Amino acid sequence: MPTVQRSTTPGIHRAIWHAATEHIESNLDAVLTVPGIARVALTSERQLQRVFAAVGSTTVREHILAVRMGRAAELVLLTDAPMTAVAEQVGYGHASAFIKAFRLHHGVTPSELRRRHRDVAIPPVSSRSV
Repeated sequence: MPTVQRSTTPGIHRAIWHAATEHIESNLDAVLTVPGIARVALTSERQLQRVFAAVGSTTVREHILAVRMGRAAELVLLTDAPMTAVAEQVGYGHASAFIKAFRLHHGVTPSELRRRHRDVAIPPVSSRSV
């Protein structure tokens, strides 16, 4: 027998999703746990997990990792910050753990990504008409 969803459920789910994702994005340098995020979003751990599955098609932990790795890539590409500083800003206590996680997520180390990005030269514009 299919379950019937209350008409208020989608709005509640969006509110939980928004509170949780905003907290995650604002606190990447902190220890983020499912119980802590659930408290901030004013919901239970199980409800938080259901919301992430329904609204984000992901888990809480996968979302945290994706946001951390996205922010890490931005910092690697847009700053000259050392990897230890980048690691701290995205919630890793040790650069080695950060580098391993980054490589698993992006397929290259942060230093390699930075080097590749900086090695890409903008081709000169031809003065000839095309």
